[in-house]
Amino acid sequence: MQALIAIDSFKNSMTSIQANQLVATALAAHGIMSQQIAIADGGEGTVAAFLANQPGGERLTVATVDVAQRPIKATYGYFAAEQLAVIEVAAASGIQFLSGGLNPANTNSYGTGLLIKAALEHGAKKIIIGLGGSGTVDGGAGILRALGYRFFDAAHHELEMVGADLGRVAEIDATQANTKLKHVQFINASDVTNPLTGEQGAAAIFGPQKGLAVEKVAQYDCAMQHYLTVATGKVSAHLGDGAAGGIGFALRYFLGAQVKSGFKLIAELSQLAARVQRVDIVISGEGQVDDQSFMGKVPIQISELAQQAGKNCYLLVGNQKGANQAFADHGVTTVLPIVDHVSTLAEAMQQGPANLERMADRLGRLLAAN
Repeated sequence: MQALIAIDSFKNSMTSIQANQLVATALAAHGIMSQQIAIADGGEGTVAAFLANQPGGERLTVATVDVAQRPIKATYGYFAAEQLAVIEVAAASGIQFLSGGLNPANTNSYGTGLLIKAALEHGAKKIIIGLGGSGTVDGGAGILRALGYRFFDAAHHELEMVGADLGRVAEIDATQANTKLKHVQFINASDVTNPLTGEQGAAAIFGPQKGLAVEKVAQYDCAMQHYLTVATGKVSAHLGDGAAGGIGFALRYFLGAQVKSGFKLIAELSQLAARVQRVDIVISGEGQVDDQSFMGKVPIQISELAQQAGKNCYLLVGNQKGANQAFADHGVTTVLPIVDHVSTLAEAMQQGPANLERMADRLGRLLAAN
């Protein structure tokens, strides 16, 4: 029996690669061989997934800054043969850097811009930006500043372009933008469809998650609309522009980025659909599955591929919410929650690898017996 293992990360517990390897080892003990595909959706783990699934890549470390301009080092993936760079917004501008009163009003994405600049200097002609896990809501202005764009207020004072500056912008000057940008193809890797502004916009939906006080959301959204109008001359409702606190907008409008599903990029790279056809069973999973999983989450997209190929698909998860039949309708043979004893959430995450290993062993025994 041959299995295809493509498990998404268990946030704060296991990466996709770690989870895949634990399950593969457990199944091998029961004579079940497997192939592994590292999975990501544009958020944390995207670089690792590309490096694991495509040969010829390397991880490069460069000096940059975090959301509060504090010096850090961050990495990105580079494939010399393709002149391809893969960058995660979370690496330099991630939500993990928010602490001590930081919130969208006093942070920006400048550090991610420095990563892009480093990739340009390294020779990249195609740059994929994973937009998940961001900690800013600056409309991508920080990135643009790092790439040579300049922002001025009405008195022609140059702005740093933290979130609080969005409503003060009167002019955006592109005359000193990095000349290498003209020769690069950008791709936004994201499944987010929110527009930049409005009730479903970056400030309203993502601001509170990143420390923006609820009572300031409306004011912040007005500032974002002002920034959008200065940039484009109009108010746009382009779907996906609100991704990563508006970075989706900056990359699309100023740099001409295409928007592609992060998962689909990985699926195409790894020939996921074709490999599903060639195995006997498919195994996926992540930290939690629920009714929102049917709105395009990775394990369900994989189970639907298995369903189309007539293969059984097992989901190993930290927690399940929702009816079994609903999952079955989407190609899931069964959902197998890995937590098998009473524990707190913190304990479950800390014990995640051991819990996953035990459940994979149970699944291996069951499959070997049939």
